[in-house]
Amino acid sequence: MHESTARFESELPEHLPKKRDILEVYSDEEHDKVLKYLESGNVSFRNKALSLIALETGMRAVDICNLKLGDIDWGHDYIHIVQEKTGKSINIPLVSSIGNALIDYLLSERPASDSEYVFLSDNAPYAPLKTHSGCRNVLLHIILDAGIKANGRIYGTRITRHSTASRMLRHGIPLSVISETPGHGNPNSVMVLYLSTENAKLAECTLPIPEVCHD
Repeated sequence: MHESTARFESELPEHLPKKRDILEVYSDEEHDKVLKYLESGNVSFRNKALSLIALETGMRAVDICNLKLGDIDWGHDYIHIVQEKTGKSINIPLVSSIGNALIDYLLSERPASDSEYVFLSDNAPYAPLKTHSGCRNVLLHIILDAGIKANGRIYGTRITRHSTASRMLRHGIPLSVISETPGHGNPNSVMVLYLSTENAKLAECTLPIPEVCHD
């Protein structure tokens, strides 16, 4: 190493920190537009229930596909799941919009089946909707039909998951609560990930520009 830079060698880290990309999310206006479309009557009960779960709870596609009839506790108004990715057991509040959509699907549209899984395919033999691509395709058509432009963003539960946490942050929900709702393991990771999506929150973190004193 050159003598002029040798003294800085001890200051250089061995490993650079992992790059954090700005997360893709739906705005409040886009979120409301999708909800309005889901209430238009142009969506099947299955796709409406699945989309509401993704939009309002931040559940991963694999956990939505793995949702079983016995996971829904109608008496206590929550959905109980064990996350596939983390193995963590969580209870998700069963809000009225999701509960009503599930009831419409289960009573009026879901094919007669002995399957324990909630969401089944549209066509015989009515197998469980067990792939990430199946869930993504449902959300893709909902978003496009609602008139939401991609603008280079991804589709599927990754963006709905990010959007759920981002929206909760904008509404003043504590980070500890946000980390539990979508099932993140570390509240600090939520702060690092989701503060990057909020201009207003980032503005609160900036330091004031010092006054310039003129002689």
